[in-house]
Amino acid sequence: TSDPATEKVNAWFRSSSPFDKARNATVAIEVNNIVALSNQSYQIDWTEFERDRKGKETATRRFRGIATVTLTPPQDEASIRLNPIGLYLRDFDWTAQL
Repeated sequence: TSDPATEKVNAWFRSSSPFDKARNATVAIEVNNIVALSNQSYQIDWTEFERDRKGKETATRRFRGIATVTLTPPQDEASIRLNPIGLYLRDFDWTAQL
Protein backbone atom coordinates (compact mmCIF):
# COMPACT_ATOMS: atom_id res chain seq x y z
CA THR A 1 0.00 0.00 0.00
CA SER A 2 1.02 3.62 -0.26
CA ASP A 3 0.00 4.87 3.17
CA PRO A 4 2.57 6.99 5.05
CA ALA A 5 3.33 4.27 7.63
CA THR A 6 4.19 1.65 4.99
CA GLU A 7 6.40 4.08 3.08
CA LYS A 8 8.28 5.07 6.27
CA VAL A 9 8.77 1.46 7.40
CA ASN A 10 10.05 0.41 3.98
CA ALA A 11 12.47 3.36 3.85
CA TRP A 12 13.74 2.58 7.35
CA PHE A 13 14.31 -1.11 6.52
CA ARG A 14 16.21 -0.17 3.35
CA SER A 15 18.65 1.98 5.36
CA SER A 16 18.70 0.06 8.69
CA SER A 17 18.54 -3.68 8.15
CA PRO A 18 17.77 -5.45 11.44
CA PHE A 19 19.43 -8.55 9.99
CA ASP A 20 22.72 -6.69 9.52
CA LYS A 21 22.41 -5.28 13.06
CA ALA A 22 21.77 -8.77 14.49
CA ARG A 23 25.16 -9.98 13.27
CA ASN A 24 26.82 -7.89 15.99
CA ALA A 25 24.16 -6.82 18.46
CA THR A 26 20.66 -7.24 19.82
CA VAL A 27 18.25 -4.48 20.79
CA ALA A 28 15.65 -4.89 23.54
CA ILE A 29 12.78 -2.43 23.86
CA GLU A 30 11.07 -1.26 27.04
CA VAL A 31 7.90 0.80 26.63
CA ASN A 32 7.93 3.44 29.35
CA ASN A 33 4.70 5.33 28.71
CA ILE A 34 1.76 5.57 26.31
CA VAL A 35 -0.50 8.63 26.31
CA ALA A 36 -3.64 8.95 24.18
CA LEU A 37 -3.55 12.27 22.35
CA SER A 38 -6.86 11.58 20.60
CA ASN A 39 -8.96 8.54 19.77
CA GLN A 40 -6.51 7.74 16.95
CA SER A 41 -3.15 9.20 18.02
CA TYR A 42 -0.81 8.10 20.79
CA GLN A 43 2.47 9.38 22.20
CA ILE A 44 4.80 6.50 23.05
CA ASP A 45 8.01 6.77 25.08
CA TRP A 46 10.42 3.85 25.00
CA THR A 47 14.00 2.89 25.82
CA GLU A 48 16.24 0.74 23.63
CA PHE A 49 18.96 -1.36 25.23
CA GLU A 50 21.64 -2.47 22.79
CA ARG A 51 23.85 -5.44 23.69
CA ASP A 52 26.75 -7.07 21.91
CA ARG A 53 26.56 -10.75 20.98
CA LYS A 54 28.06 -11.66 24.38
CA GLY A 55 25.24 -9.86 26.20
CA LYS A 56 27.18 -6.80 27.36
CA GLU A 57 25.11 -3.62 27.21
CA THR A 58 26.77 -1.20 24.79
CA ALA A 59 24.18 1.58 24.46
CA THR A 60 20.95 2.85 25.95
CA ARG A 61 18.77 5.26 23.99
CA ARG A 62 15.41 6.88 24.77
CA PHE A 63 12.84 7.75 22.12
CA ARG A 64 9.46 9.44 21.82
CA GLY A 65 7.08 8.70 19.00
CA ILE A 66 3.62 9.63 17.80
CA ALA A 67 1.53 6.90 16.20
CA THR A 68 -1.76 7.35 14.37
CA VAL A 69 -3.90 4.23 14.13
CA THR A 70 -7.21 3.16 12.69
CA LEU A 71 -9.58 0.34 13.57
CA THR A 72 -10.99 -1.57 10.62
CA PRO A 73 -12.96 -4.66 11.63
CA PRO A 74 -11.78 -7.74 9.71
CA GLN A 75 -14.19 -8.92 7.04
CA ASP A 76 -13.02 -12.47 6.40
CA GLU A 77 -11.36 -15.39 8.15
CA ALA A 78 -7.91 -14.69 6.69
CA SER A 79 -8.00 -11.12 8.02
CA ILE A 80 -9.22 -12.33 11.40
CA ARG A 81 -6.25 -14.71 11.63
CA LEU A 82 -3.73 -11.99 10.72
CA ASN A 83 -5.20 -9.07 12.68
CA PRO A 84 -8.19 -10.10 14.81
CA ILE A 85 -8.91 -6.64 16.23
CA GLY A 86 -8.26 -4.80 12.97
CA LEU A 87 -5.76 -2.29 14.39
CA TYR A 88 -3.65 -0.66 11.68
CA LEU A 89 -0.85 1.88 11.89
CA ARG A 90 -1.61 4.77 9.52
CA ASP A 91 1.33 7.04 10.26
CA PHE A 92 4.13 7.49 12.77
CA ASP A 93 7.17 9.56 13.57
CA TRP A 94 9.80 9.38 16.30
CA THR A 95 12.78 11.22 17.66
CA ALA A 96 15.60 10.43 20.06
CA GLN A 97 15.38 12.02 23.52
CA LEU A 98 18.36 13.55 25.28
